[in-house]
Amino acid sequence: MSDPTSARAPLSIGIAGAGVGGLAAAALLAAHGHAVEIFDQFDRPRPVGSGLVIQPVGQRVLRELGCLDTALARGRLLKEILGTSRETGRRVLHARYGSGQDADRGLAIHRAALFDCLLGASAGQGIGISTARRVISREGQRFLFEDGTRSARFDLLVDASGS
Repeated sequence: MSDPTSARAPLSIGIAGAGVGGLAAAALLAAHGHAVEIFDQFDRPRPVGSGLVIQPVGQRVLRELGCLDTALARGRLLKEILGTSRETGRRVLHARYGSGQDADRGLAIHRAALFDCLLGASAGQGIGISTARRVISREGQRFLFEDGTRSARFDLLVDASGS
Protein backbone atom coordinates (compact mmCIF):
# COMPACT_ATOMS: atom_id res chain seq x y z
CA MET A 1 0.00 0.00 0.00
CA SER A 2 1.24 3.47 -0.72
CA ASP A 3 1.30 6.14 1.94
CA PRO A 4 -0.02 9.51 0.72
CA THR A 5 1.90 11.27 3.52
CA SER A 6 5.26 9.61 2.78
CA ALA A 7 6.66 12.73 1.08
CA ARG A 8 5.90 14.82 4.17
CA ALA A 9 7.50 14.88 7.58
CA PRO A 10 6.33 12.16 9.96
CA LEU A 11 3.14 12.99 11.85
CA SER A 12 2.42 12.56 15.53
CA ILE A 13 -0.82 10.59 15.74
CA GLY A 14 -3.04 9.84 18.73
CA ILE A 15 -5.47 6.95 18.48
CA ALA A 16 -8.41 6.37 20.85
CA GLY A 17 -9.01 2.63 21.14
CA ALA A 18 -6.73 -0.41 21.24
CA GLY A 19 -9.13 -2.75 19.50
CA VAL A 20 -8.73 -4.35 16.09
CA GLY A 21 -9.16 -1.08 14.18
CA GLY A 22 -6.93 1.02 16.43
CA LEU A 23 -4.13 -1.54 16.51
CA ALA A 24 -4.20 -2.10 12.73
CA ALA A 25 -4.21 1.64 12.02
CA ALA A 26 -1.40 2.24 14.52
CA ALA A 27 0.81 -0.52 13.12
CA LEU A 28 0.34 0.67 9.52
CA LEU A 29 0.96 4.32 10.37
CA ALA A 30 4.04 3.49 12.43
CA ALA A 31 5.36 1.28 9.63
CA HIS A 32 5.20 4.35 7.39
CA GLY A 33 7.33 6.35 9.82
CA HIS A 34 4.74 8.18 11.89
CA ALA A 35 4.91 8.50 15.69
CA VAL A 36 1.82 6.82 17.14
CA GLU A 37 0.34 6.59 20.63
CA ILE A 38 -2.79 4.64 21.50
CA PHE A 39 -5.09 5.44 24.43
CA ASP A 40 -7.43 2.72 25.70
CA GLN A 41 -10.05 2.75 28.44
CA PHE A 42 -9.23 -0.72 29.74
CA ASP A 43 -6.50 -1.55 32.26
CA ARG A 44 -4.73 -3.64 29.60
CA PRO A 45 -5.28 -4.16 25.88
CA ARG A 46 -7.63 -7.09 25.30
CA PRO A 47 -10.10 -8.24 22.67
CA VAL A 48 -13.78 -7.42 23.00
CA GLY A 49 -16.34 -9.45 21.08
CA SER A 50 -16.39 -12.79 19.35
CA GLY A 51 -15.75 -13.99 15.83
CA LEU A 52 -15.68 -12.01 12.63
CA VAL A 53 -15.00 -12.42 8.92
CA ILE A 54 -12.09 -10.57 7.36
CA GLN A 55 -12.76 -9.71 3.75
CA PRO A 56 -10.02 -9.98 1.09
CA VAL A 57 -9.08 -6.29 1.37
CA GLY A 58 -8.57 -6.72 5.12
CA GLN A 59 -6.41 -9.74 4.47
CA ARG A 60 -4.17 -7.59 2.26
CA VAL A 61 -3.71 -5.21 5.22
CA LEU A 62 -2.78 -8.16 7.42
CA ARG A 63 -0.26 -9.27 4.79
CA GLU A 64 1.37 -5.83 4.83
CA LEU A 65 1.58 -5.99 8.63
CA GLY A 66 3.15 -9.45 8.53
CA CYS A 67 0.12 -10.98 10.29
CA LEU A 68 -1.65 -12.83 7.49
CA ASP A 69 0.08 -16.21 7.88
CA THR A 70 -0.69 -16.26 11.60
CA ALA A 71 -4.30 -15.25 10.98
CA LEU A 72 -4.70 -17.92 8.29
CA ALA A 73 -3.31 -20.55 10.67
CA ARG A 74 -5.75 -19.50 13.39
CA GLY A 75 -8.81 -18.95 11.19
CA ARG A 76 -10.67 -20.64 8.38
CA LEU A 77 -11.15 -19.55 4.77
CA LEU A 78 -14.77 -19.37 3.60
CA LYS A 79 -16.30 -20.04 0.20
CA GLU A 80 -19.66 -18.54 1.15
CA ILE A 81 -21.65 -17.13 4.05
CA LEU A 82 -25.27 -18.01 4.72
CA GLY A 83 -27.44 -16.25 7.25
CA THR A 84 -31.02 -16.92 8.34
CA SER A 85 -33.43 -15.03 10.52
CA ARG A 86 -33.85 -16.64 13.93
CA GLU A 87 -37.51 -15.52 14.04
CA THR A 88 -38.66 -16.56 10.56
CA GLY A 89 -36.03 -19.05 9.39
CA ARG A 90 -35.80 -17.10 6.12
CA ARG A 91 -32.47 -16.49 4.44
CA VAL A 92 -31.27 -12.93 5.04
CA LEU A 93 -27.73 -13.25 3.72
CA HIS A 94 -26.05 -15.29 1.01
CA ALA A 95 -22.59 -14.10 -0.01
CA ARG A 96 -20.41 -16.20 -2.29
CA TYR A 97 -16.75 -15.58 -2.83
CA GLY A 98 -15.15 -15.97 -6.27
CA SER A 99 -14.96 -19.33 -7.95
CA GLY A 100 -11.68 -20.98 -8.80
CA GLN A 101 -8.77 -22.27 -6.74
CA ASP A 102 -7.04 -18.93 -6.18
CA ALA A 103 -10.20 -16.87 -5.65
CA ASP A 104 -10.32 -14.45 -2.74
CA ARG A 105 -12.09 -15.87 0.28
CA GLY A 106 -13.41 -14.52 3.53
CA LEU A 107 -11.38 -15.42 6.61
CA ALA A 108 -13.42 -16.46 9.64
CA ILE A 109 -11.41 -15.84 12.80
CA HIS A 110 -12.02 -15.33 16.49
CA ARG A 111 -11.46 -11.74 17.55
CA ALA A 112 -8.92 -12.80 20.20
CA ALA A 113 -6.73 -14.51 17.57
CA LEU A 114 -6.83 -11.45 15.32
CA PHE A 115 -6.21 -9.16 18.29
CA ASP A 116 -3.08 -11.10 19.28
CA CYS A 117 -1.68 -10.76 15.74
CA LEU A 118 -2.29 -7.02 15.66
CA LEU A 119 -1.01 -6.41 19.19
CA GLY A 120 2.23 -8.15 18.22
CA ALA A 121 2.52 -6.05 15.05
CA SER A 122 1.99 -2.87 17.09
CA ALA A 123 4.52 -3.87 19.72
CA GLY A 124 7.02 -4.54 16.96
CA GLN A 125 6.63 -0.94 15.80
CA GLY A 126 7.33 0.50 19.26
CA ILE A 127 3.88 2.05 19.59
CA GLY A 128 3.02 3.38 23.03
CA ILE A 129 -0.24 2.19 24.57
CA SER A 130 -1.58 4.17 27.53
CA THR A 131 -4.17 2.15 29.44
CA ALA A 132 -6.98 3.22 31.78
CA ARG A 133 -7.27 6.42 29.69
CA ARG A 134 -10.89 6.70 28.54
CA VAL A 135 -11.17 9.33 25.83
CA ILE A 136 -14.44 11.27 26.11
CA SER A 137 -13.84 14.08 23.63
CA ARG A 138 -11.23 16.16 21.90
CA GLU A 139 -10.11 19.72 22.40
CA GLY A 140 -8.40 20.99 19.30
CA GLN A 141 -5.57 18.56 18.64
CA ARG A 142 -5.67 16.87 22.06
CA PHE A 143 -7.77 14.10 23.55
CA LEU A 144 -9.79 14.90 26.68
CA PHE A 145 -9.87 12.02 29.16
CA GLU A 146 -12.60 11.05 31.61
CA ASP A 147 -10.48 12.23 34.57
CA GLY A 148 -10.34 15.76 33.11
CA THR A 149 -6.74 15.59 31.88
CA ARG A 150 -5.63 16.08 28.29
CA SER A 151 -3.19 14.31 26.02
CA ALA A 152 -0.22 15.91 24.39
CA ARG A 153 -0.92 17.74 21.13
CA PHE A 154 -1.05 15.53 18.02
CA ASP A 155 -1.01 16.34 14.32
CA LEU A 156 -3.84 13.85 13.80
CA LEU A 157 -6.42 12.29 16.11
CA VAL A 158 -8.10 8.98 15.20
CA ASP A 159 -11.22 7.70 16.98
CA ALA A 160 -11.10 3.91 16.84
CA SER A 161 -13.00 3.47 20.10
CA GLY A 162 -15.96 1.79 18.46
CA SER A 163 -18.46 4.06 20.16
